[in-house]
Formats: sequence, structure tokens, C-alpha cells
Amino acid sequence: MKKIKLLKEVWKASRPLSLTLALYSTTLGMAIAHLESKLFSENLTFDLKLIFLVTLAGLFVQTGTNFINDYFECEYKNLHFVDGQKYKFLGKKRHAFDILIFLLGILSFLITALMGLYLISITTTKLFLIGILGLIGGYAYTGEPIVYKKRGLGTPLSFILMGPLMVLGSYLVFSNYYSWRPIVLGLPISLLIPVLMLSNELRDYKRDSKLKIKTMTVRIGFEKAKLIYLILLISAYSLTILFVILNLYPLSSLLTLITIPLAYKAYQNVAQAEKIGVPITNKLHLSFGLIQLLSFLFIK
Repeated sequence: MKKIKLLKEVWKASRPLSLTLALYSTTLGMAIAHLESKLFSENLTFDLKLIFLVTLAGLFVQTGTNFINDYFECEYKNLHFVDGQKYKFLGKKRHAFDILIFLLGILSFLITALMGLYLISITTTKLFLIGILGLIGGYAYTGEPIVYKKRGLGTPLSFILMGPLMVLGSYLVFSNYYSWRPIVLGLPISLLIPVLMLSNELRDYKRDSKLKIKTMTVRIGFEKAKLIYLILLISAYSLTILFVILNLYPLSSLLTLITIPLAYKAYQNVAQAEKIGVPITNKLHLSFGLIQLLSFLFIK
């Protein structure tokens, strides 16, 4: 029973439901490569290997980020599998479970790095910079000594790292060159990443204020953060419509408009700092992103 409980807590610390962020961003880069007829070559086996490795690398870097986040924020939670004994680790007294979570985070980053180096060896060295930025950014989200979440940079940097940077990295594997196109075309889905981050910050606003955790929402205030949430939502839908008009998106992308009622419901709950606002926002990201990606992948 103790081992089962341990595995459940490790699974919880990995935050599997959040991994759709990495899954969608890596798939988005590949979907845009597909729009440009760059996803598949004459060697299908090689292409499928690239797709598998890119997806897995994205999932591992986010899992590592989740574990490191859980380790450094465990003092604010009561969700951990712990015993009474503590051990000195990185200058602090920690439970064995907390140490395990940290080590799993580092292991996840190491696996990501190894897969990244292999991808570089068979595709392009231009991936190196993106890989380094992704690993540093993943650790530094809550990892000491940087902890950019507490500097009010959690939401904007999560958007950059999990959105444009990851989309570009995925695209780069198949195109072998840098381009603004995947970044721009990926914006409607990528903008829902800071929306999801803000839903968490707005929910935790009172707690974070008391604990003096200087998230962006705490720094700028609840009302301004709520307004940014709304602007980002509107922008995601507006850009989708604009890209269809400009013939940059397939017409089927307009099917994302059917998620507007869900977006409205998410905003209503987030605006009241309701806990349900987070899972509803997550459902919005899932449904909006899935429709968008399917419209890209099945156009040819």
C-alpha cells in the first residue's frame, strides 16, 4: 500500500493533465511544417522517428519543470507523501519524497537533453540554442536561485517557452531553418498558455498575496490580471478569424468558434476567483487546440 501511495503522489507531482501544453505545442510546430509540406519526406520511418522524439522531448521537459516546481513549492502544499524524518539536501532539511521529486525532475531534464542532442545530430545544430533555453527556462520557473515565477515573470515566460519557443523548435526539426511563420501561426493556441497560467494565479491570488509570492497577478493586481485574461481570450479567436481571411489557416479552423461559450464560462468563473475556473480553462485549451490542430493536420 505504501508503494502504491508513493506512485500516486509521484504521478500527482508530475501533473499529467498539464502535459497537453507540451503535446499541443510540439504538435503545432509539426502541423505548421505539414502545411508547408515539410513534415514528411521520402523516408517515412525516419519522419516517424523524428515525430516521436520531438513529442517525447517536449513531454519530458515539461514533466521535469513540473517536478522541480513541486519540489520548490512543496512548503506551500500538503499533498506530499512524507515520513517524519528529514535529510539535509541543497542546504535545507527535506523529506525523502521531496528529494525524490527533485531528482526525478533533474532526470527528466537529462533525458530531454540526451534526446535533444540526438535530434541535433540527425537534423540541425540550430536546435541547440532552443534546447538550452528550454531547459534553463523549465528549471528556473520555480528553481532557485532564479525563480522567475516569484519575480512576476511566470506567465509571460511560460508563454514564450511553452508557446513560440517550443513550436519553433518542433518546426525546426523538419524545416532545418528559423522562421517567424510557426511563431505567428501558432499564436492562437499559444495565447491560451498564459490564459491557463493566469487562471491559476487568479485562483491563488489571496493565498499568494498572504505568502508574499510575487506572481504577475499579485504584482499588477487582480482586476488588471483579469483584463489580460480576457484580452488574450479575445485575441486567440480574433487571430484565428484573421488568419482564415488571409488564407493562412484552412477554413475548418473556424470550427474553434464553437468553443466561445466555454471561453465565456471560463472567464466568468476565473473573474470570481472560483476554483472551477482552472479546469474549465484547461478544457478550453484542450478543445480549442484539438480543433485547430486537426484542421491543420488533415488539410492535405
